[in-house]
Amino acid sequence: MKLSKRRVIYLIAIVLITAMLSATVTILITNATKENEVVLSVEEYEELKEADMINEIMDRVSQLFIGEVPTREELLSAAANGILTGIGDEYAQYFTKAEYEEYLSKLNGEYSGLGILVSQLDEKGMEILDVYEGNPAANAGVQIGDYITAVDGESVFEHTHEEVTTALDGEVGSTVKLTILRTDGDGQETLDIEVTRDVVNIKRVYSSLYNERTGYIRITTFSQNSVTEFEEAIRNLKERGMKSLVIDLRDNPGGNLNAVVDIADMLLPACDIVTVEGKTEENGHVYKSDGTSLGVPIAVIVNENSASASEILAAAIQENDAGIVVGTQTYGKGVVQTFISVDSSQGWLKLTTDQYLTPNGNDIHKVGVTPDIVVELPDVLKGLSMTAIAKDYQAEDTQLWAALDYVREKASQNVGQ
Repeated sequence: MKLSKRRVIYLIAIVLITAMLSATVTILITNATKENEVVLSVEEYEELKEADMINEIMDRVSQLFIGEVPTREELLSAAANGILTGIGDEYAQYFTKAEYEEYLSKLNGEYSGLGILVSQLDEKGMEILDVYEGNPAANAGVQIGDYITAVDGESVFEHTHEEVTTALDGEVGSTVKLTILRTDGDGQETLDIEVTRDVVNIKRVYSSLYNERTGYIRITTFSQNSVTEFEEAIRNLKERGMKSLVIDLRDNPGGNLNAVVDIADMLLPACDIVTVEGKTEENGHVYKSDGTSLGVPIAVIVNENSASASEILAAAIQENDAGIVVGTQTYGKGVVQTFISVDSSQGWLKLTTDQYLTPNGNDIHKVGVTPDIVVELPDVLKGLSMTAIAKDYQAEDTQLWAALDYVREKASQNVGQ
């Protein structure tokens, strides 16, 4: 999956990090004709030498490396990611211009890839939480509940979540080999499944109106498309007489901060939604609702895979007394990544720059959001995707029924008042 190429120049990053020097003495560099002079500090001169060192190493790799030689762009990209690996930021990543454009397309629901939703890495690998029907992974036989342990022969345990998910995507028509750990009634087996990438189209928001005019909205991830889809779902449910609402964020890994703020703003009265503070917001920035609430009882369903933006929405509803949270403890990702343009390469740097705090000032990083009503799924449903549960197992979905019971009771109380 080309991740191995990055190892070739990880040493570059280590050298760069340890080789930085500072000094106050200046020197003169004179060009060959002695006609022009540029004054540089020793520090600036050392930086030029370091840049030359990168070129020299890339030349040596191109000339002498016995394996497949990456392109210079791939070497520079791997060098950038090597530096980011050295800072210990598990979410940091360097994107080329093309990779960044592909990332945006994927976030908005249309991209070239496999059509799967994967969890964060754990001791078994990366669990496949959903396989989108009619897309490449489904057609190749990949199943919900499978664990990816390697991509094109590269162990996922040697790479970050961001590196692995990037390696899963690629050009239409290209192939990728997934090493899968599958558990069934007969035990566990390891499979190699080759998948041909294709254009993937994914809807982010699904809605229904249940009995007693209870609205149900499931959000799979937060993107700007999610905002439009959510707004349309709310409008449709209101027109059909919705009296209460259940929002399902189970297995939602997060997404765009502005998107979740926009969605929260549609639901909440005048209140704080989330506070972001750190390097880009040194004094802290409080995102607020404009005061137009939805006006019906709300319950939010979460699980251990509800992360980041999902936790922002759940905590905002919970701590502003706009509704309750049902399910199990959430993942606990309370940090924010910022995309920063790299002008010299037209690439983009994704870096953890801030943390977020809930309306009550709580830091939920590596802690998560605790539900008001803790409900486990029955064992027979554990390991199934939310898509499969919503489609075929609603009667057995204990978390959904706990949420429905709560909002319906609240709605009936409102009618009696």
